[in-house]
Amino acid sequence: MTTEMAERFNPSSLKLVHNELVATIESAAGRLEQFASDLNNGELLQHCIDDITQIRGTLSLLQLRGVDLLADELVEHITDIPLGEASSCLPKLEKITSVFFILPRYLEYCSQTGRSMAVLLIPHINELRLARKVKPIGMGYYYPVDVSDCQRGEVEQVEIPEDLRQVVKRLRHMFQVAMLNVLQGKQVKPSLGMMERSFQRLDKLSGNNPMGQLWWVAAEMMSALQAEALQLNKARKMLFSALDRDLKRFLFEGEDALKKQPNPDMLKELVYQVALARNESERSLAIIEAYSAPKLGYNEQELFREQEYLKGPSATTVTSMTSVLQDELRSTKNILERAAQGGVELLTDSPELIDTLKKVAEILAVVGLVAPSKSLKEEITKIVSWQTGEVEAHTDDLLGVADTLLYIESTVSGLSKMNLSEEKLAQLNALSREEALSSSQLMEAEALVIEEAESGLALIKRALNSYSESNYDVGHIKNVASTLSSVRGGMLVLNLPRAAAVVAASEKFVNEALLGPEPLAAVQHLLETFADSVISLEYYLDAIKSGKDADTSVLQVAEESLQALGFPVAS
Repeated sequence: MTTEMAERFNPSSLKLVHNELVATIESAAGRLEQFASDLNNGELLQHCIDDITQIRGTLSLLQLRGVDLLADELVEHITDIPLGEASSCLPKLEKITSVFFILPRYLEYCSQTGRSMAVLLIPHINELRLARKVKPIGMGYYYPVDVSDCQRGEVEQVEIPEDLRQVVKRLRHMFQVAMLNVLQGKQVKPSLGMMERSFQRLDKLSGNNPMGQLWWVAAEMMSALQAEALQLNKARKMLFSALDRDLKRFLFEGEDALKKQPNPDMLKELVYQVALARNESERSLAIIEAYSAPKLGYNEQELFREQEYLKGPSATTVTSMTSVLQDELRSTKNILERAAQGGVELLTDSPELIDTLKKVAEILAVVGLVAPSKSLKEEITKIVSWQTGEVEAHTDDLLGVADTLLYIESTVSGLSKMNLSEEKLAQLNALSREEALSSSQLMEAEALVIEEAESGLALIKRALNSYSESNYDVGHIKNVASTLSSVRGGMLVLNLPRAAAVVAASEKFVNEALLGPEPLAAVQHLLETFADSVISLEYYLDAIKSGKDADTSVLQVAEESLQALGFPVAS
């Protein structure tokens, strides 16, 4: 999936409030669960309302599209809950509970991917809206297209027949018969073709009149459904009903209806569906061009995959799972090591070995790591044959099993570094043993470099603090420059040139200003400005733990601080 049409934002702002936000969501969920057991407890309900109001306030500050509307719906939903009425209360509580599950998962998704996709939240927003008997929003709600400015080429203007209403009535009947078949699951493809045909005829009747746009784009959507570029889901079936209402209006208003502009929300939704289908037909391309519709960075299948990911395990769950797997693998490696040193017959003294390995293989298969699971099952077959005496085991054979376990351990450690999307799992499955091992070793090495750099910056902050408290005794900062030099080396090793340039300018400031021969004026002010730079670097290092493509804009604070000190960062 590309990043086009995925709204970029600064994950750092989310990271600042993430823990507090999730804690508030968990608090609200806990109180809601208590209220479900005591539906007359107004105090519990009010506390929950207060939590949700706080959540909405925090989310509005993040300026993440989608979550603000979802939070608004939560507030509307919970303030509408009556005390003591289980029949009307419990279904509402279930809807809110499902949002309490999705909301932190979506925030985690934004943090991990560095992008937001408000379209993923629309099904959950609509569940709450429908429960309140409010019109749902379309899947194209956030799609940035202006349908009021259509640059469609000239259409052949046909003479409007005198019996226009009769023609429209016949075409509407054609549409309704076909729609009924589709809704009943009978002759779906031919019926979609009939629906497309009815809109093509209506488009031709409309000529260059504004209402023709609606039938033109609707015909293309039916074509995409027929080609299975779009799935026939509930939201699209509801679109059929909306289109039928426009047909009904056309039937009653006749030629006057042709001159009216189509409903912009409906037209925008249809254009979005055409863009999502990515059909390369002449009509589809003409529609995209006529509305200057932006290209989507995902198709129907990829959107569905991202939606399914939100329903999957959270990062906390994945971390716990990988921790358990790593413990089991370490235990197994210890058994193999003892057998290699004390004789392979020791394998018969460890009956739990096979059960442990089978459990690991099953977990790997469940989370989608098919290739490592298959490799492990092959090793299990070997070990069983050794334990039963069918095959004689040698030390080299044990080393082969240990090598497989090391490969699996490396793959498992990769799980904690990425989300469990189909794309990421495919990448892990495709890794060879050598690639998995080298990737794991590289990640471990990078983690050590970052850890060393963080320790260095922490040491520098303590040194600067001691320097300030000792009335500027330079003895406290003599090692700061060499520490910065080590940090700069780490940045270069990690291939982070912008951060390395910041550290180089910082090193120059310490050597030439703080340790320079001339006494400094306003030393405390200079130290505070320099501390801003160090803290900015520290914050950036924390961000790149999640990925080296982390947002570098935080380094601008350091660059501006050093510029103010008279030591600009070299570009």
